[in-house]
Amino acid sequence: MSSPRKNALVKTARSQRERGGSCLARNRLDYLKTSLIRPAAYRVWRKKAVLYGAAAAGRPPAILEVGCGQGFFLRSWKKWFPAWRVFGSDIHFSGLLTAARTGREALFVRHDARMIPFRGRIFNILCAFQVIEHIPDPDRFLREAHRVLREDGLLLLATPNPSGITARLLKDRWTGIRADHVSLRSPSQWRSALEGAGYRVLDDGTTGLTRFPVLKWLPFGLLNWLPMALLGYFRWERGESYMAVARKSRPTPKKPAST
Repeated sequence: MSSPRKNALVKTARSQRERGGSCLARNRLDYLKTSLIRPAAYRVWRKKAVLYGAAAAGRPPAILEVGCGQGFFLRSWKKWFPAWRVFGSDIHFSGLLTAARTGREALFVRHDARMIPFRGRIFNILCAFQVIEHIPDPDRFLREAHRVLREDGLLLLATPNPSGITARLLKDRWTGIRADHVSLRSPSQWRSALEGAGYRVLDDGTTGLTRFPVLKWLPFGLLNWLPMALLGYFRWERGESYMAVARKSRPTPKKPAST
């Protein structure tokens, strides 16, 4: 075998090993996120719901997740609270098909988040995780969520934070800047929007620094994901995502009159 050809084969084998090693590390982190960290993060929302008393006495409790995707969170919820009625919605049909196949005890519907197809005051909890930034009129969504929540019902919200450290440092390279992220707001702006839509913010904060590239790899990813899996979010405003627990506190506000 000629020397150039041998050198080329050696370089190819080395490159394949390196790619294989990086894929293995990435797959390990993906496995941890899917099998361990994601369920732990969901339990944070469970703790918040229990802490703030989401279930109404004497009435069958119900939860709606808007933007449920493939239904991971709702499957966890049904395991924790078998007596709850579980509903999921999304605008994307493919994710709903998967959710319906794997979550047979839940009802899934396809709809625009600005027009929730349920009558008023039937849900104890409405959650929207990394969804509201996709909605062209998020204030309308907040009013719709308010309409379908029961008295004292809870809204669980998570959305990218454009005023976070990662967003400020990476600027145009921040992954939160996307064509479909049409409603990015700072934590203070979301608080104002929630209060204006008839909610009282009970608990909020921001997460860690998820979007830094180095934090996508082991072992650095664990330094970021494990604290969030345990605590959910922190009492600061510079993290990657804003997260809030808000309670319906007054009658559904009317849509502002157009000028």
